[in-house]
Amino acid sequence: MHTILIAEDDLIFLKFLTSVLHKFKDKFKFISASNGQDAIDYLEEKSISLLVTDIEMPLVDGLELLAYVKAHHPTIPCIVMTAHKLDNTLVDDAVHLFTKPLDPQKMGQAIVEILERNIPTGSLYGISVVGLLEMVKMARKTCLCEVILQNKERGFLYFDNGVLYDVVCGDLNKEEATIKLINAGRANFRFKYFSNKEIAKQVKIDLSSLFEEANRRKIGLTPKKVTDQHS
Repeated sequence: MHTILIAEDDLIFLKFLTSVLHKFKDKFKFISASNGQDAIDYLEEKSISLLVTDIEMPLVDGLELLAYVKAHHPTIPCIVMTAHKLDNTLVDDAVHLFTKPLDPQKMGQAIVEILERNIPTGSLYGISVVGLLEMVKMARKTCLCEVILQNKERGFLYFDNGVLYDVVCGDLNKEEATIKLINAGRANFRFKYFSNKEIAKQVKIDLSSLFEEANRRKIGLTPKKVTDQHS
């Protein structure tokens, strides 16, 4: 029997969700955690088949929980619940988005479909850098995010309240570093907190302009100079 771990701090919503998911008791069983730290504690002791997590939670939020799962349990598929509308194309095969208010019946069906897929053992799945940027922005997270690319190169993204403050990737300037990370595709990542007093805002270009230029280069168009839309 598959075991599903649900990380959700809203107890009223959690009760509603689990009452509907109980209809799928012949397909899977579930346990719950009220925050990301409780979920991590459970994962350090026991195994699960799938994680369902909210993004905004106390102690350890959903992004940090996803980073932990990515690093330590990369074959576990994840369902992300968020009140913000995000594009499913921003995530990879084993990360699935459900926007609140969601239909628990449809989620239950999605869980069954995911569990029935043959996901190769040892394959790495996770959130794309673009998806990461979008979710940090929506969650208004203040943090330092270390991005580890598939070639083992590292980049660092500094956020304050969801706003991208600074980017470091080798000797590239801020805009070129951001574009490189955006186009990196899949990556490992981990979070650390930082005080906004330590970092001055260095990224002057509107993030949407950087997304646009990264996409231009990805499809083979000639690079052009990105400029600050607000200057």
